[in-house]
Amino acid sequence: MKTDITIIIPTYNAEHTIEKCVDSLLKQVGDFSYQIIILDDGSSDGTLAKLEKYQDNPQVKTVAKKNTGASATRNAGIEMADSEYLIFVDADDFVEKDYLKLLFDQFKNTIGCDLAICGYRKEDENGELRFNAAGQKQVMDQRQALEQIFVSTGYEGYPWNKLFKTSIIKDNQIRFSTDLALAEDLYFCCEYLLHCSKVSYDPKQVYHYVVQENSQINSNRYGAPYNPKSLNILTTYTRLQSLIPDKYQKVHQSISTQLCWSSTTILRNIMLAPNRDEVPTETIAELKRIVKQNQHDFMRNRILPKRDKIIFMLNLYTPGLLAWIWKKFSLRGNGF
Repeated sequence: MKTDITIIIPTYNAEHTIEKCVDSLLKQVGDFSYQIIILDDGSSDGTLAKLEKYQDNPQVKTVAKKNTGASATRNAGIEMADSEYLIFVDADDFVEKDYLKLLFDQFKNTIGCDLAICGYRKEDENGELRFNAAGQKQVMDQRQALEQIFVSTGYEGYPWNKLFKTSIIKDNQIRFSTDLALAEDLYFCCEYLLHCSKVSYDPKQVYHYVVQENSQINSNRYGAPYNPKSLNILTTYTRLQSLIPDKYQKVHQSISTQLCWSSTTILRNIMLAPNRDEVPTETIAELKRIVKQNQHDFMRNRILPKRDKIIFMLNLYTPGLLAWIWKKFSLRGNGF
């Protein structure tokens, strides 16, 4: 019988976290049916061995495949899904028992709802809180939802705090872009939103986003070597500028802001990197060009806190001073 919800979990060397993730999903409460599809992306550790405990559970399906990356693996899960709704969960994370219910009920209670979103809690591997998603319970139209996805204190562009309609994804051939190396989740969500009329958001934090010590998000630490792959984020934002219709000026302003902020962050990291002398001068010149091209939108963005604007101005006009301040705070372990 067709299930209501398909949960797609890509795994890659997740032997230490996958059981907690799957076990939390098997404890879901609510008046709906769901299936968990786990796609192992060529793990070389004991992930598949850990998944053997679920082989007799009809709710869990495990598929082993060659390594193709997270985007291609999620896309494979989309092809397998035949439920009314689908959602993506990361193997490092876990959820509360009412995670699916909170999302499913928003579809039931909101006529014409095309996307349901929940709040989340970002924490480290020890459970220490790093961030709480904020915002108010609301129903948004397409414009509002696109504007809000770029607010850094809100629900953002993650796929794991959103319950999607399978029909919208498949009818419009929406897939994760395999040629985007960073923020491909955001691009996917924005493309999906362009086919939505109503979006429901409940900020209750029912998803635990666990930041791993070796993850991409930690690559901006003081003294980390410069990695050219950090430039990939700029490709995604540039593609988003082409994707979003011109009528959504606030959204375009937000994308320009992100381009500016990302370029500024990369420039700062270059100054702090031990291999900064190896960075091509053309790269630095291009980053500075992007910053200057988008700085007007950045400075007039009313959502950004003053702190971010001060950091931006320091980086633009006195980068050496900012690097010194950043070093002081980072060595204290405080961040900035």
